[in-house]
Amino acid sequence: MDASSVDLSGAWSQIWARIAPELQGFDLFLIFLAVAVAVVVTVKYIYDSRRKGGGDVRSVTVGLVIAALLAAPGLIIPLLLLVADGLIAIFIAIIGLIDM
Repeated sequence: MDASSVDLSGAWSQIWARIAPELQGFDLFLIFLAVAVAVVVTVKYIYDSRRKGGGDVRSVTVGLVIAALLAAPGLIIPLLLLVADGLIAIFIAIIGLIDM
């Protein structure tokens, strides 16, 4: 297996290209869900911050990342998979150098 044979982002793009047209209102539902998650996380952080003197920043970060993934799965997931493609290619290249 060589480093150029890894293409996770291309596979996701093909899957998303087939799924997205079939589910007409699904993308709008995902955007609505993302906004709801972002609002709930933000309001909870503000409430905890006012009540306890400091909110949990980790929960805000995780919540907003989930909201971003829900809002733009056709953009963010391919970018993450592109990074994974690069890391896997580097790992395969290092393994190839070690075997020589």
